Amino acid sequence: MNQRERTNHDATQPPPADPTGGTPGANLNAMRQAGAAMIAAADGAIDRVLSGDSHKFNVAIQQQGGQ
Repeated sequence: MNQRERTNHDATQPPPADPTGGTPGANLNAMRQAGAAMIAAADGAIDRVLSGDSHKFNVAIQQQGGQ
C-alpha cells in the first residue's frame, strides 16, 4: 500500500513567466517573417547545389496532399 500514487488537487501552478516582459505573441509577425526568410535562404541554397537532373528528380518525387 505504500506504492500508492499521491495526488494533490489543491496545488495550483502559477502561469509561466514571460521572459521578455511583453505580451504573449507580440513578436509573432517578426518571427514569422524571420522563418520565411530562413526557408527562402534554404531553398536558394538547395537550388544552387542541385544539378538540373537532381532538381527534376526531387520535383518528381515530392509528396503532395498527404501521400
